[in-house]
Amino acid sequence: MPTAAPITRDLTIDGFGLAAVGVIGLVASIVVVGGNATRVIVPWIIVLLVLGLAQVVIGGGWLRNAVQDAPDAPDDLVIEAPGIQTRRAVTPTIVGAVLLVLALLVVPPFAPIVAGLAAGAAATDLRSRQWISADERAQGITLLRETTPLPFATSRKRLWVRPTD
Repeated sequence: MPTAAPITRDLTIDGFGLAAVGVIGLVASIVVVGGNATRVIVPWIIVLLVLGLAQVVIGGGWLRNAVQDAPDAPDDLVIEAPGIQTRRAVTPTIVGAVLLVLALLVVPPFAPIVAGLAAGAAATDLRSRQWISADERAQGITLLRETTPLPFATSRKRLWVRPTD
């Protein structure tokens, strides 16, 4: 029997968590790298914009198609408990934070890039959450995404719709 969770909640947890990693990483990079803050801010912004744009163009396309084609949820679909969903959805934030700390300690000039990647992923998640929420309200549905132990395999997870309670 498949398990699923509301996709907007996943995107909220992941988006705000990665945004925090991105902003904290930017500030920490400015302090650790030292010198001219422009050396940190410019790469951070470039990575944020390139990743954000790439995910909107590439990732947004598959997600929009998947949302439009999502079938009704099966009757035996189990909805994941909120606590379990939170722990699962925060995994990318933890991975991003660990990578950022490693970059700050081992290769400080690379830290703004790691922070920019986190910020770009966050921007994409929060933008996706925004349009999915609007679509759900307009149609009176809740979009559910299959839950698996692999938090990064999002394009391979099935989507279903269920009428909003």
